[in-house]
Amino acid sequence: LQSTMKLEKILTGWELGCTACKVKHFPRTDPVVIVLVEHKGKILLGRSAVWPEGMYSCLAGFMEPGESIEVAAAREVYEESNVKITDINYIASQPWPFPASLMIACRAKAINNDLEIDKTELENAKWFSKKEVALAIESRESKWKPAREGSIARFIINMWLENKR
Repeated sequence: LQSTMKLEKILTGWELGCTACKVKHFPRTDPVVIVLVEHKGKILLGRSAVWPEGMYSCLAGFMEPGESIEVAAAREVYEESNVKITDINYIASQPWPFPASLMIACRAKAINNDLEIDKTELENAKWFSKKEVALAIESRESKWKPAREGSIARFIINMWLENKR
């Protein structure tokens, strides 16, 4: 049997409509938690092997069905770094259309600071002081760089640097 259903682009592709039954279909959006983890004046940043050389960012990962933001944040940070977190607070969100994600930014406090990096998730992770982060942002000569400007990770890193929230 061949379906008579044909999907047409509506609103320049923001929707698809079935020509047979007129049902609208919307693009999938996957929620992702991204967490700025703090411990004694430092933040935890990780590095993926697929990122530009030297770039470090906040730890992040996809939420699982049925998870709250707080549970997903704690699970992702623990899975990637073996760091347990508490005082998890929502900060902001950012659509990230490639791939179809909604970045949900949180800040949290670390209970421990000993790192055991999951090498299938991260190439490396480190604790960075405000001085180290500020110098990396200011200097083009730095051996590492925080997340790119315009990303929600950079937004929450900048908030932390400026002592906001």
